[in-house]
Amino acid sequence: MMYTRGNKQDYDFNVTGWNWEDIKPYFLRFEGLQEPSRLPKSSGAYHNTSGITPIGYFGDSGNPWHQRIVEGLTSVNFPYNPDVNSKSQIGVSKILGFTSGGERVSTATAYLGTKNVKESLKIIKNTKCTGVIIDTENIARGVTIARGFNDTLNIFTKKEVILSAGAFNTPQLLMLSGIGPKEHLEEFNIPVKANLPVGHGMSDHVLPIINVRVDHDSMPSSNILSIGSKLWQGLSWLLMRSGPLASNSITDLTAFANTECYDFKLRRLLNDRPECELPNLQLIYAYIDKGLLSMVKSLYEIAAPHSPEVMNQVVSANEESSFIVVSPVVLKPKSRGWVKLASSDPFEQPAIIPNYLSDKRDVEEMVRAIKLLEQVVETPAFKNFNASILKLHISECPAFDEEGYWECYSRHMTHSVQHAVGTAALGQVVDERLRVKGVKNLRIADASVLPHLPRGNTAAAIIAIGERLSDFLLQDRGLE
Repeated sequence: MMYTRGNKQDYDFNVTGWNWEDIKPYFLRFEGLQEPSRLPKSSGAYHNTSGITPIGYFGDSGNPWHQRIVEGLTSVNFPYNPDVNSKSQIGVSKILGFTSGGERVSTATAYLGTKNVKESLKIIKNTKCTGVIIDTENIARGVTIARGFNDTLNIFTKKEVILSAGAFNTPQLLMLSGIGPKEHLEEFNIPVKANLPVGHGMSDHVLPIINVRVDHDSMPSSNILSIGSKLWQGLSWLLMRSGPLASNSITDLTAFANTECYDFKLRRLLNDRPECELPNLQLIYAYIDKGLLSMVKSLYEIAAPHSPEVMNQVVSANEESSFIVVSPVVLKPKSRGWVKLASSDPFEQPAIIPNYLSDKRDVEEMVRAIKLLEQVVETPAFKNFNASILKLHISECPAFDEEGYWECYSRHMTHSVQHAVGTAALGQVVDERLRVKGVKNLRIADASVLPHLPRGNTAAAIIAIGERLSDFLLQDRGLE
């Protein structure tokens, strides 16, 4: 739900018509900033209050760790940055989000609820697209859909087909339709319509989960008074859309930095050269009450699928302490993966080979981030509450830092941030107007067209791509 655009350099794709100045108007177009007075006046040029998608601040969680985390980071010279979507990303910030009136905002709630959309857009529910219909002249004529195994239909278009199925399913649909690497398609006896590097170049934000043990500030989660407090919070949200349940706890706090500009001897983040304004790290925070994990262990196992060895240690430690869960996100990973067909059957999931940490520089970046966090945890704001990083015993890992513990830890504790991009990239698979190369009347508008990741959460960038495609469609039909 975080509203972050990344850095303006993230949109220099080396493709005609694609740089920050080209894409910036589309970020502004959809943004409906609420409470602009909470931002500095200097932020005015970077925001819009009249867009279709409400963007606002999360409610107050009442968690004292909000301020403690800010104090800890500023004590190692992270600046407090009230707006990471303006001139600079660097620093710790209370982030804007896709939220309004104490509720989550999505593209569905923002766009589909408007009157003109309801009147003109036909949505077929409970339906799976199984491929694009491409004729002998390589013109997309429509799509095939399935509403169950025995109910298939061909739907034909008067103008164009637009795929927006995401970084995994868009390449799958392209390859099923004959658009992709020639040799791979021939493995499945799929006639080749266009030999393109579909599925190649996938990148994704990754992070090693770090649990910081801290003193508990209130009563245990199982305490009857604590349960009563939770019920009151629920009523506050149901009746007034306010209170802690209108927040996302401490997760609206984030920080951006370039770890190569952190001086470990001085224990300070520096900004003494231009590259220090280009973050390679984002810190995301969450809070877990003491004793909570044992109560919701089955849910936690789904959210964070650790090995039994790790899971038992984490749950046991949470019986003694609350956790600040820190996610140090590698913003510009060097590793690249790919998406392939596992079968020519559209009901089979594609084969996803993310190839995380195949480039050792990503692991080195994780270790730098963890060592930075070790110094943050040693600041008074944290030490006053007996903070310490939970060091897990992992059978395959050495015991000591100097022997490579954190490198090994990172390889065992890394998770996806679910930000995959690049599997139908601009300049490679689609042209500057998002048209699939070699096939007429077929375009793509989703995360798959981004050649590389922005330095931040991807939602805002993907919505901007959708807005830009709408302009391309109108322009190309002379309707603007």
